[in-house]
Amino acid sequence: MSQKQFKRLAKFAMLTAATIAASPSNATVTFTGIAAGDATTTDAVVWTRALDDTFPANLNLFYTTDPLLLQNKVVSGLSTVANNDYTLKYQLTGLQPGTTYYYFFLGPKGEQSATGTFKTAYDASVNAPVHFGFSGDMDGLMRPYALASTIPAQKFDFYVNLGDVIYENASHAGGINGTPGANESPSVTLTGNIPAPSATGATQSQLFNDFSKKYREQFVSVNAGGQNGLQALYAAQGNYTLYDNHELGNKQYINGGAPAGGPVGDMASGAGVDARVTDFDVNNTGTFMNKTPGFLTLQQTYLNYQPIADLGTINAPLDPRSNGTKQLYHTKQWGKNVLFINTDARSYRDIRIKTAANADDASAPRANNPKRTLLGATQLAAIEQALLNAQIAGTTWKFITTSDPIDQIGPIGGASLTLNNLPNFGTGVDGAGKASTYGAVSSDGGKSWIGGYRAERNALLKFIADNKITNVVFLTTDDHQNRINELTYSPTGDTENQSSYVKVPYTFEITAGPLGATGPDLITNHTFLMAQQLANSLATAQAAAGLEPIGLQGYPGLKNVTRIGDPTASFSPSAVDFYSPDTFNYNTLDVSANGDLSVASFGIYATAQNAGLEYDPINNPVQKVFSFQITPAPYTVPPASCLMNWAEKTYSNLFAPNGSASQVSGAYTYRYYKDTDTFVGISSIDSHVYTKKGINGTLQDLGTLQSWLKTSGCAS
Repeated sequence: MSQKQFKRLAKFAMLTAATIAASPSNATVTFTGIAAGDATTTDAVVWTRALDDTFPANLNLFYTTDPLLLQNKVVSGLSTVANNDYTLKYQLTGLQPGTTYYYFFLGPKGEQSATGTFKTAYDASVNAPVHFGFSGDMDGLMRPYALASTIPAQKFDFYVNLGDVIYENASHAGGINGTPGANESPSVTLTGNIPAPSATGATQSQLFNDFSKKYREQFVSVNAGGQNGLQALYAAQGNYTLYDNHELGNKQYINGGAPAGGPVGDMASGAGVDARVTDFDVNNTGTFMNKTPGFLTLQQTYLNYQPIADLGTINAPLDPRSNGTKQLYHTKQWGKNVLFINTDARSYRDIRIKTAANADDASAPRANNPKRTLLGATQLAAIEQALLNAQIAGTTWKFITTSDPIDQIGPIGGASLTLNNLPNFGTGVDGAGKASTYGAVSSDGGKSWIGGYRAERNALLKFIADNKITNVVFLTTDDHQNRINELTYSPTGDTENQSSYVKVPYTFEITAGPLGATGPDLITNHTFLMAQQLANSLATAQAAAGLEPIGLQGYPGLKNVTRIGDPTASFSPSAVDFYSPDTFNYNTLDVSANGDLSVASFGIYATAQNAGLEYDPINNPVQKVFSFQITPAPYTVPPASCLMNWAEKTYSNLFAPNGSASQVSGAYTYRYYKDTDTFVGISSIDSHVYTKKGINGTLQDLGTLQSWLKTSGCAS
């Protein structure tokens, strides 16, 4: 900011100081950080943490479309909240679509925060290019997150902070040879126990205090004059955020839809239940972890530190695990070509099931129980409805976040692949020449969709395939490696029979990250040949097991593939061209105005735990690891919509008025015609067409969907 600008703001601060009450200490306000998020076409949330010594800070908020900050609107009389650890969120309204805004906060003495920026979403009718990125997994062991310092230069329209935004474990970034230093961060007070519950654990105040400290640490430096953690990343663009297991302590609280259990710490419930007991695989107890004091405290602490809008609570009386809970999932339309769906994959999921030996149990009949859910019925229906609406409306790309992978790496049931011809991963990981102990991800754990929630996974993917919803991209992190996979499912619902699985057309997953977490740090052999040998070992083992190998080889519309070290990527792409196991990384996605998709992985070589290294543009610069482009699949009308459109015209006396909206409820995609009080729908369970008169009418089976598609001319 220029001296002239600063003087103007300082003068304004003095003129408006009367609107800001003096704090009890009358000290200088300090800012931990700023952020903006959850932008719509007209709204966005701005956030800060600031305090006046140990008191709440009284602030004015300035925002503008002027990059010189000379023409500002002002929101005065704001104050941080002590009970929210001195954080503040304010929802700006009445904004213009597709517009870049700048904002900052000002204290009573002219103390100014950093200046942040965000962009509002484009109107749904606009063919506008959209540029965004995502990553996740920020473990304090890797502070100050050197790679994060390169993200502001991307000038994203938005960034997705995709889970594990803090870790609960101990770290001492910058400590010498394991000796704690100034950045010593002890573990949070542990609570609960897995697999069996325990009443011993953190109190409610310990949960709030310990986890608040972990969030604060993400905004501060570990070296004098060094990078302030994620401070610049949060301020550089608007953000969308979701949580995963580490924000919830990585024990019993991670299963929001599981039974609440008995007392823990100083709270009456929240100890959870025994994950080895099959009676708890599906929660029929009537109590839910997501309504316990401990879970709600951890959720609120997370919300205190993220620029997340308050969407109110869910009203779903027929879905008790969802009813009355905070709604964190949402959809955002970014112009004509992009639908963004942000899920909540923690608040409603059934328990992560365990064997007697406390290992993940990914076997049938437990892991494929059709009543087990990761999303909850209400959220699943909302996602399916959003996807169907987007396809009908002609939205080109549909992006869905999930904090756990939905692809398949290893055999059904959780067994590991047998990997042969593995590369040398390097030595010196411990600083003393010890050989690497890196173990490649070669199986699907109990927290993944196919590892613990197979039936619901299959139902969602079948819905996408059956309705010919095209150009769907799942965005995820959590496996601490970067890979691209096509997705497969069982059209017959025979989820334990691998030979029944086929590809979901025009659908794939991007697994990115970590931005800074363990796993990749165990590899010090950063050569292309290492990555190629590992990718080939994994792809060969997958093919031998009857699985879809990693990569997008043969994907419709794939073009312009690049990979560091691979001169054949553009004309003969292979598994390594969609794989990076040894980097801290984020992925960028660009949807052009005509609908083409470009994806790129940007990364640095992973560094050692607690090293406290700053970004090094000479010896470890950010690089474009791989990239590719996809021409989107052509528009198709969902078969159910085509059939019901035909029925409205052919049997107008039965289905009136024309143009009723398609809706999703449970296994049915249906329409309701109010003039004739008639329902018509298709069941995803048996692929039959049904109709009934009135809400209490008798369901009539009209025959198979396939036969009606042929009759209506919708079969092609």
